[in-house]
Amino acid sequence: MNNKSLKGLENLKDPLSLLNYQMNTIPNDLNSILKKTENALNVIDYLKNTKAEILSRANNPELEKDFRATCSAYQSNSSICDPPLMQAYQDYLNAYRQKTSLYTLKIDYDDITNLIIYDTETETKEAKILDTPESLGPSTCITQLSNGKLFCFGNCPASGFAAIIDVDGRVELLPSGTPCHDSSYIYFNNSVYCFGGFNDKYLTLSSRFDLDQNRWIQLAPMPDADSWFNSIIFNGNILISGSSNRKLLLYSIDIDSFSSFPYEFAELKRKILINAEKLYLIECGRNGSIYERESEYEMNWRRIANSTINYIPDQVQYSYNKGGIYIGCVSFSFLYIYKFDLNKKLMSEQL
Repeated sequence: MNNKSLKGLENLKDPLSLLNYQMNTIPNDLNSILKKTENALNVIDYLKNTKAEILSRANNPELEKDFRATCSAYQSNSSICDPPLMQAYQDYLNAYRQKTSLYTLKIDYDDITNLIIYDTETETKEAKILDTPESLGPSTCITQLSNGKLFCFGNCPASGFAAIIDVDGRVELLPSGTPCHDSSYIYFNNSVYCFGGFNDKYLTLSSRFDLDQNRWIQLAPMPDADSWFNSIIFNGNILISGSSNRKLLLYSIDIDSFSSFPYEFAELKRKILINAEKLYLIECGRNGSIYERESEYEMNWRRIANSTINYIPDQVQYSYNKGGIYIGCVSFSFLYIYKFDLNKKLMSEQL
């Protein structure tokens, strides 16, 4: 890259500043564009090199609006840099869509496995038929990876089936894990963590699948055997909700150990654990409630609304978007989607 032609760009480490620089310094008239062709080509090269940095901002809601506006304005102001910019923008949109979509598995009456994608931006759904070597079911767990794909494991009866699924329905088989179902899974730092499950009896199973090494790694056993319901990332560790007890567990990744997390509920109900700026617990079953906890330092949970999930789902996924929490529940091969409006403190069934 010609450093001389990049005068003025050396301090623009932030990709948003770079895009604004391009938009404001490459004019529309042809003669000026031709005079700046060399600089524009170098900007293209620079943009390609900063693509990963741009995509890393997909999970930052404060920058999302500015990024979209900048791309839109820049697209209308120049044709020279559009291809790499628009590719970076498309990759950004794919990452953003994954963050704001629900992914669940559903079985048709003819035993065909479908990947159901519910877009919370448009509140619409689409189905992709999976080409799997075996029929999966409601007890098959999936969790989203960072590359636009999904990790899928287990089935009922207990199976060690593991695979990676892309959003077009293609399936890549992985080494089998311990046969079980009704485990809790979550993706973190290029590994998928698995907690608990059931195989003739409740398990204290704790393991992770390392996506770099393509293998399962055993972790410290859980303090209680259970079919743990769901997990979230919490302050760089993993918070886990149980399905047949009143406990929340905190798994410390760095030291490979479990500890109890404050949980003050008398009733024995399955609770969906959600991290959406605050911590939320949504009870499943009749006469359930929704609770919130302002911060990690607050000991008590505060009841804020009624839950309308009046049954026990087999599989749960959630997404946080537009001031609402969208929850996908699969039960007996039926898919139900709910929205909890954080402003109105009201839960409604979407689908």
